[in-house]
Amino acid sequence: MKKILLLTLFMVLAGCTLSANQEQEELKLQPTKQMVVDGSASKELITQGAKYFRFRCGGCHEMSAEAGSNFGPHLEGIIGREVAAVEGYDYSKAIKEADFVWTEEVMESWLKDPESLLPGMCMTFKGVPDEEVRKAMIAFMKATSQ
Repeated sequence: MKKILLLTLFMVLAGCTLSANQEQEELKLQPTKQMVVDGSASKELITQGAKYFRFRCGGCHEMSAEAGSNFGPHLEGIIGREVAAVEGYDYSKAIKEADFVWTEEVMESWLKDPESLLPGMCMTFKGVPDEEVRKAMIAFMKATSQ
């Protein structure tokens, strides 16, 4: 009986691992340079960015102001917005004292290494090492900011 329970437990855990690995594989960005001629991102890149956003940011942030704030402020209209501009959100001291606009370039720097942009930031997010993933996430944020 003990062997059956151990075997069952092993199979359940293996299934969870396979499921998590499959989910990770689905989230991998397929290298693509598909950009619309006017400079705005392709639908495919924006869709990939949405997946990455949900995976990397969605636990703390919502894209919709209507959805409100979770642990972090909503990010609706983030590209082109002043830092610490969500009314009623209690930002950390580091962000409250910052003075910049969330441009694509600033967001690239933030996604790459948030601590270098705002030392003393209390967020658990440590950055996105993959440049293509960052591009997709920014394309999604920009598309939802227009």
